[in-house]
Amino acid sequence: MAKIAWHKRDSAWKQTLGCRLEAAVAWLFFAAVRLLPAARASAFGRRLFGWAGPRSAKHRKVLDNLSIVLCAASEEELRAAGRQVWENFGAVVAEFPHLDTITDRDCRDPAIEIVCKNQDPDFLAHKKPCIFVAAHVGSWELSAFVIGQMGYPVDVIYSPLANPYLEDMIQRMRAPLGCGFIPKANAFRSAYKTLKKGRSVGLHVDVRVDSGREAPFFGVKAPTTELPMWLSRKTGCPIVPIRTERLGDARFRTTIFPTLPPPPAGVDEEEAMLRQCMEMNRVISGFIADKPGQWWCGKRRWTKAVIADFRKQQKAPSPHDHGQ
Repeated sequence: MAKIAWHKRDSAWKQTLGCRLEAAVAWLFFAAVRLLPAARASAFGRRLFGWAGPRSAKHRKVLDNLSIVLCAASEEELRAAGRQVWENFGAVVAEFPHLDTITDRDCRDPAIEIVCKNQDPDFLAHKKPCIFVAAHVGSWELSAFVIGQMGYPVDVIYSPLANPYLEDMIQRMRAPLGCGFIPKANAFRSAYKTLKKGRSVGLHVDVRVDSGREAPFFGVKAPTTELPMWLSRKTGCPIVPIRTERLGDARFRTTIFPTLPPPPAGVDEEEAMLRQCMEMNRVISGFIADKPGQWWCGKRRWTKAVIADFRKQQKAPSPHDHGQ
């Protein structure tokens, strides 16, 4: 989350004051939307962020990402998708104070529809903990709750907020998800221990990891995390994709997909890792391509240089054009 009232270069007291001010504004927002029913809070957040988001500096990054995902789209279609991204993000934020009601499975009309397309007998029998991979699509945080509902206790790898007051507030609201949390820094060791204890691990793999392996993502090479593959190789745990898409205001469908296939026998470790990265990116990019307006892409998935080069190639005339 962007720092709106402070900067790391500020003195300690300015940082503390800025963090407290930031948290106070967030508290007022969450207190206000908590007074509304979940669906109305969702609609309010959707409208508010749909108006404000495209006017923010971060919107440029959203459009940069969508320009590759929707490479054949017109400028008007690209702007519309960008607005939808902000609308969905606003709905997610406004729904945070309502996670307790959204995750209530005993109510007459549960807010989350669960679909399991993974019919692997070992998965259904909970033979091993799993490594669940997802994209920031729809209401991505709800996937952790559904994983637990499927009988898999899970710890989710996440990036703590820089503002400690806001971080504490958000973590308390996340309590209904029923999952544990692993800070992103040095996550491999903690995730490995989690799996060895019999708990599953969840992580979002649609963000840029500059130290990761270059693998195609929407046909354009992008640094991709190898963490799921390393964990799978070290523990023998399967990699299972999961997606929570938005059906409407405070309405969702979570789908658990078939386990990613292991690399073919006879290939070396380097080739095996690349093939698994490519397969994971293929599945994850499919989630995004299906719902591009629900993909939270406020950080560049590709570097500035790659995006600039992609746009240059898109504008360059093809040899066929010269022949006309």
